[in-house]
Amino acid sequence: MNRIRLAISTLLLSTSCVCAVEGTLTVTVTEESNGQETITRMELVRASKPDKAMPVRKTVPAGIGVVLDRRVEVALPASAYQFRLIRGPEYRIITGNFTLDKTSLDEHDVALPRMINMLEHGWTSGDCCVPTSPFSLPLRMASEDLHVAAALGHQQPKPIAGRKSDEPLQGEPHWIREDVSHLGGLAVYGSSEALEANEGSLPVQMLVQAAREDQLRVAVENPFAWALPVWLASGQVDGYFLLGDWLRLDRKVTRLPDSRGIEGLSLGGGTALGRWAERIYWNLLNAGLRIPPMAGSGDNAGKNPIGYNRMYVAMPNLSDEDDPLAVTRVTSPEQWWDAAWKGQSLITNGPLMRPKLAGKMPGHVFNASRGEVLQLQPELALSVRDPVEYLEVILNGQVFYSARLDEFARAGGRIPLLEIKESSWVTIRVVTLVEDHFRAASTAPWYIDFDYQPRIKRTAVEFFQRWLSDYEQKLKQMPPQQMQAHVPFVRSARNFWSERLSRSDP
Repeated sequence: MNRIRLAISTLLLSTSCVCAVEGTLTVTVTEESNGQETITRMELVRASKPDKAMPVRKTVPAGIGVVLDRRVEVALPASAYQFRLIRGPEYRIITGNFTLDKTSLDEHDVALPRMINMLEHGWTSGDCCVPTSPFSLPLRMASEDLHVAAALGHQQPKPIAGRKSDEPLQGEPHWIREDVSHLGGLAVYGSSEALEANEGSLPVQMLVQAAREDQLRVAVENPFAWALPVWLASGQVDGYFLLGDWLRLDRKVTRLPDSRGIEGLSLGGGTALGRWAERIYWNLLNAGLRIPPMAGSGDNAGKNPIGYNRMYVAMPNLSDEDDPLAVTRVTSPEQWWDAAWKGQSLITNGPLMRPKLAGKMPGHVFNASRGEVLQLQPELALSVRDPVEYLEVILNGQVFYSARLDEFARAGGRIPLLEIKESSWVTIRVVTLVEDHFRAASTAPWYIDFDYQPRIKRTAVEFFQRWLSDYEQKLKQMPPQQMQAHVPFVRSARNFWSERLSRSDP
């Protein structure tokens, strides 16, 4: 019998303070569990203008709001104010209000309650693509309880007011790599003199170059790019951003530049792009490609705080521990990225979970012989802060099991046993009720091979063939000389998808 253990938090905890003092309030934030001062993100607005953020002197901008580095002194015009304190998805959100009068000085202490400690459970968080910034990356990571970041190059940070340059930050580890570059919708991980020498070449040419350099990894940072079928056909794509910079807190994004629109009928609403990215990914898996999902700020993150879209990774636990969900924590950045490329991961911009399928982490490949029936039991521990629409087990792009959390709890927290008779893949996802963009969590896939053959479905291959055909029509609008640079790669992609179609099942 399988049970999902739910740790459903209240959405907001409230606190208030009326300050009959001289327009100045000192806010100190501590960790509720141990009383130690902590770093968080603060959003501050005038109560009469809740859509306009108030600037706070001597703080570090955090996308939306500012970094509250243990304590901050707020000096503002006399008025009523509202604030929110957010420290990544593992903490409850604190919301409160205060009033500043003209003649006083006061202090207010706030304790942040943690909902779950994913690191203690073995899962280490990371943002797979962060734009450069003059503001301290480690400090912003600490404010969001984020442990890994991949920065698009290096930018010398400004000094931090009120903090010594060698003063340690809480929330270790803070593993940062700055050898990431962005090229036309692709994120390239690892330095390469050859790539630098060929700057200005087509992204697909960079993929060909990556095939010759073992230290390079490449992820599709824009999953809606016109050239996606060509990139996938190269065989050099190592990751796919399922959560990226089209999922933003500051505004609704409905389309990215140089991108193919949603195929067929519009999905509508603020969640459309997120669901379209998911639909593309499921077709990718059904076409037999094994590319792990990724999450990050993206190359155009706008005002998003770092780590809003994030990925958690871990390593398999080989000991005989009592916890069936036990995993092993990575101990170095090299281990973190190795686990990421293996798909030992989950991605989220809200809900948190600790998943397994038949005792195995995401990324695992189950093998069986034709004629067998493979029985696999999903197991999950779930922590959510937002109202949740449903929890689902996805089998081959179709909903195998779906339940609202209240219905699921009344059913005793059971997920039916999966009985697999053919090559397949499985993910588990949680989707929230947030309407202005797609807020959800998903595991990387588990794979099931019968007779060591991956699942390849005709409809999925044809999905990318249509995309490629549309891309070819778009390329024909270019001047002939410019178009010629694309021709060999398009021809190669056409052959790749034709060959894959010949090996597909109906």
